[in-house]
Amino acid sequence: MAFNQVTAASLTPTRPAPQVPHRRGTDSPSMYNQSTLQSSGYNASFSLTSGSSYAPDYRGIGDSPNRNSDAMSSYHVIRNGMVSIKEDGFASWLWTRKWLVLKEQTLSIHKSESAPQQSVIALKDISNIERTDLKPYCLLLETKDKRYHLALKNDEELYGWQDDIYSRSPLMGVSNPTNFVHKVHVGFDPVSGAFTGMPEQWSKLLTKSAITREDYAKDPQAVLDVLEFYTDHQKRELEEMGMGMMPVSREREREREREREREREREQEKVREQQLASVEASQRPPMTPAKSAPATTHAATQPALGAAGATAGPPPVKPLQPVKKKEAQAPAIAVTGPADDDTKGGGIAAAAAALEKPKEKEKRISTMTEVQIMEKLRTVVSKDDPKALYSKIRKVGQGASGHVYVAKLIGSDKKVAIKEMDLSHQPRKELIVNEILVMKESQHPNIVNFLESYLVKNNELWVVMEFMEGGALTDIIENNTLEEDQISSISLETCRGLCHLHSQSIIHRDIKSDNVLLDAEGHVKITDFGFCAKLTDQKSKRATMVGTPYWMAPEVVKQKEYGAKVDIWSLGIMAIEMIENEPPYLDEEPLKALYLIATNGTPTLKKPEALSKELKDFLSVCLCVDVRSRANASELLKHEFLEKACPSSGLAPLLRSKAKSS
Repeated sequence: MAFNQVTAASLTPTRPAPQVPHRRGTDSPSMYNQSTLQSSGYNASFSLTSGSSYAPDYRGIGDSPNRNSDAMSSYHVIRNGMVSIKEDGFASWLWTRKWLVLKEQTLSIHKSESAPQQSVIALKDISNIERTDLKPYCLLLETKDKRYHLALKNDEELYGWQDDIYSRSPLMGVSNPTNFVHKVHVGFDPVSGAFTGMPEQWSKLLTKSAITREDYAKDPQAVLDVLEFYTDHQKRELEEMGMGMMPVSREREREREREREREREREQEKVREQQLASVEASQRPPMTPAKSAPATTHAATQPALGAAGATAGPPPVKPLQPVKKKEAQAPAIAVTGPADDDTKGGGIAAAAAALEKPKEKEKRISTMTEVQIMEKLRTVVSKDDPKALYSKIRKVGQGASGHVYVAKLIGSDKKVAIKEMDLSHQPRKELIVNEILVMKESQHPNIVNFLESYLVKNNELWVVMEFMEGGALTDIIENNTLEEDQISSISLETCRGLCHLHSQSIIHRDIKSDNVLLDAEGHVKITDFGFCAKLTDQKSKRATMVGTPYWMAPEVVKQKEYGAKVDIWSLGIMAIEMIENEPPYLDEEPLKALYLIATNGTPTLKKPEALSKELKDFLSVCLCVDVRSRANASELLKHEFLEKACPSSGLAPLLRSKAKSS
């Protein structure tokens, strides 16, 4: 599904375990921007995760005392509690309940709270602590001689123990933060030019890919980011087609997703409090008028379009995490107004951050059982019989999730598109429920509007949408050479649709020509379903790439936190698609394409001299690697290139060309 509600847990992409917590009082740089990596191209061990999803100063349950206190001693208890533990050794299969006591230099294991210690671990001997999937809330603690698995009750306990142990273990200190790696440990040897400790699946992918040893040396971390992203992306594709994981594995993945959502929710609460405090402060008049600092011009913040070696800018602004859609009563933070010149630097970042909106607490669909999900689905669908309301005309598309038909409303000439889905073949039903809820509240002239949904015989879902006779922009691009005023018109209408979605706290996450449709009059609308899929034996190159994300922003490929501006990047790539008939890197092998997206930044145009200054500037503000400088949708609507837009009637010749070729 393409739409992603900013507040719907199940629509968020699967994310890896959170990054290691920073040592308190230390402003550690991002794993992705370490100067040592950039200068030498070498790192002994690479982090394979995005930034931490909780605040650097988060201390977990119990909040550890100030280590600088004069009263602190090596005997002071930092944290204690009953924990299920499994140790290496003779009884390595056995989980037992033990009382753990963490002090400044030791972690002792007791049979009970009042019992003497059975064994003690010196924190100076701990070489690694990381989250594992052995149990829902499980930590792996390693010394050179032994491994311990700790099963906790919840996220708060897990992160509390993890933070407190990590920050007191000299072998994992600030001097060598990259020794803490989630999932797998992979190193890069600059002498041999090869990775060490790489999973077999990754090694095979890398061997078959077009990524060269020169690429390894140039940016080894980007290679690892791309491998992790690609394998995760493929796994999700297979799972959504019902071919991925067995039921037990799917349930484990759902549990992990619920854990990650709870982590994000706690962080969001903190971010929202800060945003509201910031908004209230900005609305108060200053005590003493002060002259504004000179603003940096917008052009100065943009990378030169076509700079193939452009590097990523500062870390992206805080993302809009998919949580549940806001209720009507919830106070909203305005995001549609453009930033003034005097506040350009901070205005764009504030606009992106303000897209997160408060919400009312309710049970998340992603945490429901299958029975609960079906009960929820029955509350959102119509109880009418669709077969008595619509008459099918012909099938126009099909996919792993179902079939798409053109149908007619009985008693009128109105045509609609109907997608039929067999729910018994849908492994992620919660995604469908979320999408229906989102679409119901996303009515707009530039959105392919949802009309109704029906449940037939308890296992067949019909989703009725307005019908777009003109088809997908993909077909128009393949059969026409678009003029700049036509590119402007399509970009303008798409941007209007995005502005509406973003104002509703929704990120589309899949803007591309396949998901932009036109009707017979040339009206342009964003869709989420694949209505444009054709029943044909011809296979385009794009279809063979198993969802390779040519339109995705660098921060998505690198699995960094991201927000609504990923849609703006995708719009820029779609504009290049309209100019050059294909997105950048389409001729590249999938992994190589991902590597280039992650490392090149703003893509290079094939013939920049053939484009107007306005179009090139439009592309530069859409395809700015620094998320803070990238335009948001409301700002983009005022761009001078979009003033060139032809009326909808100016797109009609494109539809005629498509009709002749079909």
